[in-house]
Amino acid sequence: MKKKAIFILLVYIFFAFIITPSYAQLFNPIRKSIDVGFAGDNKLSNVGFQYNQYLKLNRKGIFQVGWGIRSSHLRANTLDYTTAPSALTKGKSGLAPNAPNIDTLQIRTAITSFNFNIGFQLSFFNRFDLGVNADLLGLALGARRSGFHLGSAGYNKADSLNLHQTFQQARPRGLSILLPNDHVKGTLNSELFIRLRFSEKIALKAGYLWAVSEYQTDKLLVNDNRRFRFRSKMLSLGLSFPVNQ
Repeated sequence: MKKKAIFILLVYIFFAFIITPSYAQLFNPIRKSIDVGFAGDNKLSNVGFQYNQYLKLNRKGIFQVGWGIRSSHLRANTLDYTTAPSALTKGKSGLAPNAPNIDTLQIRTAITSFNFNIGFQLSFFNRFDLGVNADLLGLALGARRSGFHLGSAGYNKADSLNLHQTFQQARPRGLSILLPNDHVKGTLNSELFIRLRFSEKIALKAGYLWAVSEYQTDKLLVNDNRRFRFRSKMLSLGLSFPVNQ
């Protein structure tokens, strides 16, 4: 009786620690990868590093949702950052731009960001992916820099301190959070991509990147504003390395 019990126990251990892991590895519902890439246009460059995990929603793994951590570095010589607060960029109706309130901060850009994102992708034949992801929340770092401030209306009653055409100190806004339209704050990225796997160890990734970044001046300027934003769109190219294949 004892021998039979020991035999059953050994069989159980065999299936629990040998067969089950092999089965789980074959049908692993989680896909993990590390992406590195470069995006840019004639004004700026954006170098990114991303770790992500995707959960397969069906057995074939066609539909997948996931999350990731993205680190990126945005750099440019001089960009025109414009007034960011939605209260100043929209008219009373909340729809039409209120042009007289749009000021400009021309500044040399260097921002490093660390953001949490979510994504969705379609995977076909375990070789080709089509997906999208967006940063939700994070932090941005960068040195304080001098920017050239331009008031949209030149010298006016609102500019009682004569801030038009003056140099102002600013640095990247620290906290980043994705909100609708002009309510967005900080430095965030969104990406539409395709991924083609050459093998189980490497894949080519190409896409289109939307980036928003923000500088905040040390002191209040016209209309008590300190926040200035720049939006960019650019093509991206990189490599993806699966970590659980």
